[in-house]
Amino acid sequence: MNTPHSFISRQCVISLAIGVSAFGMDIVPGGNNQPISQVVYDVGGSELVQMNEAIGVENVGNTTILLKSVNAGGKTLSYYNLGQTKLLNVNPQLALTSGVGVVNNSTVVLSNSDYTAYLDAIAATSMDTNLRNYGFHDFLSLPITDPNAADYDLHFSKAFAEGDSFLLSERWGNSTIQLMALGSDGVPYSGANVINLGGFINPGVGYDAYDWTTGFASSMNVPGQAQALTLFSAQKFFDGTSNAYQPVYGLRVFNQTEADLKILGISDDTFADNLNNPQISEPSAWCAMISCIVGALLRRKRA
Repeated sequence: MNTPHSFISRQCVISLAIGVSAFGMDIVPGGNNQPISQVVYDVGGSELVQMNEAIGVENVGNTTILLKSVNAGGKTLSYYNLGQTKLLNVNPQLALTSGVGVVNNSTVVLSNSDYTAYLDAIAATSMDTNLRNYGFHDFLSLPITDPNAADYDLHFSKAFAEGDSFLLSERWGNSTIQLMALGSDGVPYSGANVINLGGFINPGVGYDAYDWTTGFASSMNVPGQAQALTLFSAQKFFDGTSNAYQPVYGLRVFNQTEADLKILGISDDTFADNLNNPQISEPSAWCAMISCIVGALLRRKRA
């Protein structure tokens, strides 16, 4: 997001979950997040270790910048949930609104130009760790999407087990989003927290809502604004509620403040042996065999 956008109230955020009893939890720097202490990138085949976050934009381009690992709480998180992802319950208004799209290095796909390609491109942003592959919402024209309607449900082929985390990137780190945890049936868990990522801050101030400024910006999409990261545990959907932890199969994403997003699953352990998501087609027998072999090689006890 480039410019300030009016915020909906906390009460409205909770009422987004029509028919689902829920509480709200803010994820902000220093509050309910997992504070990042180091990020390692692959830049053109060379490893770059970032011990301190950037102040602002330090690198502009349209080449691939891969996230290799993130350190937080004394742990190195380097396993990603990069299997197939799938969008369900997509808001049809996205096909009619200009300013919505995906940038992937030097390629830009707009929702109102090629809607099918846009949906595929959004799903693909969660299938690699390239910081220059993300969705954007900028200077939206009428009809602007209904603020009480989710943009889409994002399903991962592997569920998030207790101890796994979500890593989100947002351009300029200023826009907030709301997230609901989905069960295996594709329905949000009743009584679980609605995550207010970024809380309720002034959207006109860059990098305040997210924890770690990467310094990397896209030359194809607002080159004056770098990507910022926030990390939080999947457990946060259930903290402070009467619910024990349940596997999180996906996220219902509400984007009322024009956030420019990339959503990744990350952990200090492999996702290969996590539960399969029944909302996503079963892999072929050959792929399943390969997955088992990889899982056997990578499996280890959680710390």
